[in-house]
Amino acid sequence: MWAFISLGLTGLLFSWLFAKVAALNRNIAAAKSSGLPYRISTYLLILAHVHRSWHYAQEMREELGEVYLIVSPSQIFMSCSNAEANVQLTTRKRDFVKPVELYAIVDIYGPSILTTEGEEWKRHRKVVAPAFSEKSNSLVWKESLRQGLEMAKVWSKLEGNNSRVMKVEDTAPYTATLALHVISAAGFGVRQLWAGEDEKKLGSSAIPGFNTSRLTGNHTLTFKESLKTLLGSIIWLAIFPVSLLQKSPFQLHKKLLRAYSECNEYFLELCDFKSKQLELGETTEKGTMDVMGPLVKASEKSPEDSKGAYLTKQEVISNSWIILFAGHETSANIAHLSLLFFAIELEKQGHLQKDIDEIVGSRTSDHWSYETDLGRLWNSWVGASINETLRLMPPLIDIPKIVRGAPQPLTFDGKTVEVPTSTMIHMSAVGAQRNPRYWPHSPSKISNKNHDLDDWVPERWLSSTKKDAHKTTHNDSESDDGENTTSFDSNDGLLVPPKGVFIPFSEGARACPGRRFSQIEVTAVLAVIFRSYSLELDVSEWANDAQVEKMSEDERRAVYQKAMGKARALIAASQSEIFLQVRGNYPVKFVKRGEEKFMGCFF
Repeated sequence: MWAFISLGLTGLLFSWLFAKVAALNRNIAAAKSSGLPYRISTYLLILAHVHRSWHYAQEMREELGEVYLIVSPSQIFMSCSNAEANVQLTTRKRDFVKPVELYAIVDIYGPSILTTEGEEWKRHRKVVAPAFSEKSNSLVWKESLRQGLEMAKVWSKLEGNNSRVMKVEDTAPYTATLALHVISAAGFGVRQLWAGEDEKKLGSSAIPGFNTSRLTGNHTLTFKESLKTLLGSIIWLAIFPVSLLQKSPFQLHKKLLRAYSECNEYFLELCDFKSKQLELGETTEKGTMDVMGPLVKASEKSPEDSKGAYLTKQEVISNSWIILFAGHETSANIAHLSLLFFAIELEKQGHLQKDIDEIVGSRTSDHWSYETDLGRLWNSWVGASINETLRLMPPLIDIPKIVRGAPQPLTFDGKTVEVPTSTMIHMSAVGAQRNPRYWPHSPSKISNKNHDLDDWVPERWLSSTKKDAHKTTHNDSESDDGENTTSFDSNDGLLVPPKGVFIPFSEGARACPGRRFSQIEVTAVLAVIFRSYSLELDVSEWANDAQVEKMSEDERRAVYQKAMGKARALIAASQSEIFLQVRGNYPVKFVKRGEEKFMGCFF
């Protein structure tokens, strides 16, 4: 009997191997006929690619070219770091479509602008994109300035800190909380408080459960607690279905499911709250509503009377969740990384502070103007540093597309190739954004490379070549993307790279509609922090404060360079799950300007 079982298992194994070899041969044949260079891989394609596309993006591009294929038995994968090809991938929407199935990990409340295609996506886009209006953006500006100041106050109250010297072990949790507060206030009209703030400060803006500790109904978690739990553990919902997690004995999963359920209830309650606001005549046109307001307004229209611009109540919830999730993670990471980069690069921090001083002068932040100061700050070292952080560390390391149906031609660099059917395409943000062919660069001062595109160099966005770079851009009206045009985002300021090579928010019609929301938020936060404080890496691993005081300038520089090396290594070891994130932390010190220990050694 065992002999027959063994024989049967052996037969199944050979059958499986034969099928895999046959599939690999078919995919190799398709790759050969495409005209593109390719490499054969026997690894699990998705897992292997995530590792390669972050750690070896440039090496792969240099070896195989800007557009290449990786072939496995189960999939043909294409990586693209070519500007001309990327433009086609984003503009030919019917030929290269978004593989919405990959976004199931965040599709926890139903279809949204992120997880739909075709006519359904157009309907969502009609409602969601205009919600990110200039009126909404002005709310982002004011709230971000306020939250930046409150974050500094929280730091000053940490153990051992005061308002002049503030050691922070890890800025990431604080920028995450700040981002959550901003999206909550400017996106949903619910102002949040930091731990320790008196709830009486909310006044008439207090909403039980949403921004106070008092709970209503069946809630056992506050709105913020629910969101933090869900944001921190969403990966479990990607790995296991809710039905399976319900059987888990672990408290982590029980709390996650509770948060999942309560977030849904909170969003439903928020819909009703917004509906009542609309009934009272509060409208986006008056500048008193938020991003969620227009979504709720669209849900009160019938499909027949809306000209296609309507949402169901559940679609309001699903889009609200996506806005919160994507907006929170992106802004939090950009702010955290920008702070860490400035702590490493003290000379560049000095240039940033000089620009901020020249723009806002002696005015306090409550007198900073959205209409004038934002634009000037964006087109200075502030905007340059944000763009450079996004170039070096894009939130999504790859933008996915897929070929459905017939093979598709792709033309670039004077040749036409054919992308095979079912090819999974990744527009490589890392590969394109570090491609020397498209970016101003100089020999690296950190490595032995002949370019500095692996280094954080904000001044490249302020280079004299910006006008030449602008000439290489393709015409692409913002109105085609359905996005609003803001006063600060013009071609007269920072470097404008060629289309298809700067894609941290994707590009074309499927570009992130919340791009400017994030840009404004981080601009305000960096400006309000560095207006009053300087930021230095903590060097206590090598020397305490008393020892630093006795050091010469050369000795201080030497010990700081050790800290710089360790912090750079931490950033380089970042990992990508959904978003690219630093794993681990590096302690820093915020000090009142003029009281720095190391700034004078570098600037």
